[in-house]
Amino acid sequence: MAASVHARLRASYFLGLDLETSLLHIVFQWFNMARALDKETIISLQNDNLPVIYRDIVSALCSDKLQLLEIELLGKSHPLPAGTNVLVEGNNIAIPKTTLVQAFVVARRIFFNLVRNCPVEKRQDLWNASAVVLLMDPEHITAANARKRLIQSYQEGPKAELETVLGNELVFVDSYLTSRLHRHTKSPTLWGHRRWLLEVYQSANMEHNIVQDLKTTVLIAAERHPKNYYAWSHMRWLIQMFGVEGETDSEIVSLVKDWCLRHPADTSGFSFLLFYLSRSASSEHAPQTEASTRVCKEVLDLAVSFKWTHESVWVFLRSLVASGDVTEDQKTSFSKSIDTILAANSYSSRTQSIIQGAREWCEKYQQKPCS
Repeated sequence: MAASVHARLRASYFLGLDLETSLLHIVFQWFNMARALDKETIISLQNDNLPVIYRDIVSALCSDKLQLLEIELLGKSHPLPAGTNVLVEGNNIAIPKTTLVQAFVVARRIFFNLVRNCPVEKRQDLWNASAVVLLMDPEHITAANARKRLIQSYQEGPKAELETVLGNELVFVDSYLTSRLHRHTKSPTLWGHRRWLLEVYQSANMEHNIVQDLKTTVLIAAERHPKNYYAWSHMRWLIQMFGVEGETDSEIVSLVKDWCLRHPADTSGFSFLLFYLSRSASSEHAPQTEASTRVCKEVLDLAVSFKWTHESVWVFLRSLVASGDVTEDQKTSFSKSIDTILAANSYSSRTQSIIQGAREWCEKYQQKPCS
């Protein structure tokens, strides 16, 4: 490996790159990011305006306005006018990928100068640098941990200050999770950071609205990145951590059901819906046979009407019917609908196999039906 590194360094020096930039190039290659760093991009890292580029991106990302950002990275097919490093319109931010790499070089230097021993007066510099680092690499655990330590420094102070810092950080991480950033929306590091923030919320006895989380974060991230296991797992954790009762329970069922009907191929969404209905049905305080039956009927009716062939839909239906959390009438309707579909013989052999398999699975594993 040492010989390989030496050879790559020599090649980088031939391009006229300094040691730090050469090492960055090698790191990017190791992390499968070399496609964004062609020869032209590498040479651009020698730009004398890197500090200016960094400040422009920080200004856009770390505004004083507490608002959810919509961030997009632009490829070479969308060049910006000369002298423009970032486009900002309201809460929408567009950053060329090459420009982000240039800003990352500066951010990385600032970050590692401060991360081990950050004076109080330099806290904002560390916040800013870590924001750029995480935009470049959402799995940069060191940057995420540095932000945690900054928040911990407020835990012994006034509760109002801690609440403000937590609120700002939640908006920051949600901006990355919900923007059109493919790696960020499904980043275990960023979702883990969000979970940690909410644990601090709870330990400080602060109220938190998980329905709002579902609407503005989980459902959007799940749409940005289909089958987003991390987003739905986060929602499971939220429910277990904060609890759900009363009207909130029905609202969550309705929101998730509507989302699933708009994304019938998304197995992660249907899996969460099944989990939530099953959880509610087993609760002494919120029996949900009526809700489960209603959801089952609506999904089944649409599946038949629109001839949905998605395996995710039929796995959901078979599992819900077999759980025993729906009425006997709905179970019968499920079986009759499958008979009608198979009799029409208008589906492919694979789809017919999926639907027939759903019925057989249901008959094999069904629980005692509800009265």
